[in-house]
Amino acid sequence: MAALWCAPAGAQPVQPLPVKPPAADPLPLLPPAAPAVPQDPATNPAAAAPGAPAGAATPPAAAAPPAATSPPAGSPPGAALPPPGAALPPAAPALPQAAPALPPGGAAPPAAAAAPAPAGSDAAPGADGSSGPPFQLSIGRLLLSPLVLVQAQAVPYAGDDTFLQAGDVAEGQGFRMRRARVGFAGTLAGFVPFAVSGELAAGADASARLSEAWIGYAHFPFAQLYFGAHDVPFSRSAMTGAGEGALIERPLAVRAMAPFRQVGLHVEGHFRDRAFSYFAGMFNGFQRSDQFFAGYVENAASLGNRFDNVAYVARLATEPLGPLPRSLQDLAVSRPRLGAGASYFFSDGGTRDIHGVGADVLLHAAGAHALVELLWNQSRPERAPTQATGQLAPVTSLGLVGEVGYFVRRIKLGVSARFEWLDPNLDLSDEADGWALTAGASYHFIDNVLKAQADFTHRQEAHGVALENDAVALQLQLNL
Repeated sequence: MAALWCAPAGAQPVQPLPVKPPAADPLPLLPPAAPAVPQDPATNPAAAAPGAPAGAATPPAAAAPPAATSPPAGSPPGAALPPPGAALPPAAPALPQAAPALPPGGAAPPAAAAAPAPAGSDAAPGADGSSGPPFQLSIGRLLLSPLVLVQAQAVPYAGDDTFLQAGDVAEGQGFRMRRARVGFAGTLAGFVPFAVSGELAAGADASARLSEAWIGYAHFPFAQLYFGAHDVPFSRSAMTGAGEGALIERPLAVRAMAPFRQVGLHVEGHFRDRAFSYFAGMFNGFQRSDQFFAGYVENAASLGNRFDNVAYVARLATEPLGPLPRSLQDLAVSRPRLGAGASYFFSDGGTRDIHGVGADVLLHAAGAHALVELLWNQSRPERAPTQATGQLAPVTSLGLVGEVGYFVRRIKLGVSARFEWLDPNLDLSDEADGWALTAGASYHFIDNVLKAQADFTHRQEAHGVALENDAVALQLQLNL
């Protein structure tokens, strides 16, 4: 981790300045609170002199020190006076309070190290602090860090029936720019986080679009507010960053059934080191594509909410053995940690009313990870839709995901396998029903910042004609 930290403007250096004599005589000091010389009349006759205040210390007669022998400025009350005639050190003027000591090289200021962010954001640090941004710039009370996600893919093999609209990684052999995301995240005054990033290769013509743009207020861990375009708190795999998975792509079911990033607001709270967490929010109504595997439209709402009403989201989660890190893999080779969550949303859309339910469990232990996730969606078309749609009847979808993996920290190599079963429409039996098995390996050059991955995916249709839609994908990723 590399960091640059700047002291606040106007702060004084930590090294003390050279001592100089005062420009004017210091103000007279009050007598010391405690006696500075013995009060025994036998050894100090002046102590018994009539009229002397009780407990006052009086120097011997004819030995009164000059005015310059007053205790130097800054002496603690009750300090003993120096012997008569002894030279006193020059009194130094009081220096302004020095600035806080700089942190060790490469470290961020302690207050900025735990910058909050909504779960799933590219700006989100690891819950245990192990996956913070590798570079931070501090300017006064403002902390900034870059957001960069570059995923370049090569596909040496793709079956004749692979299609992007069906959720496959590619439609033929060649190269693909999967993501080119850039932006920045920051925190103001330690409790006002924000982030802005754009996807530079979003469309078929490599057109750019907004990825996330949000502002938060996270002064209290039990009530943190986030507002803007950000991840909907639904599905653990969807809330995990695009560069934090053990395999190249998220599960098919998650890409098809989770709303991902939308515009709205939500509040979340965490108690007892994330032993219990809650999320509750309101977003613009979710827009589903008629093609099931195309999932939900991630709408930046630059023109507002034009065709849909409002969606409501709630999630409860627990991590009773301590906070889980940001990555699905156990890169820290940690002690056993467990996370579980349940999510629900209702989208009161202008075209469809959609209910979504999700449940997930993630386990980390000594480099191994295991994930189980269940997703359920039900979509009902409106009688008078605000947009054209080909859906004429209710559709209920179900997906089940199971993933296991192991990371060998000594050689920086991780291996993972995932099985998922998916039924886009429980009322129909067709080629869309089936299962998929993905196996892959990842080599981490620099933690989870720079890594190379290789995946093989086999898909099997449960009904109808078997398709040739297996694929092999390679990916090099930079994730800041």
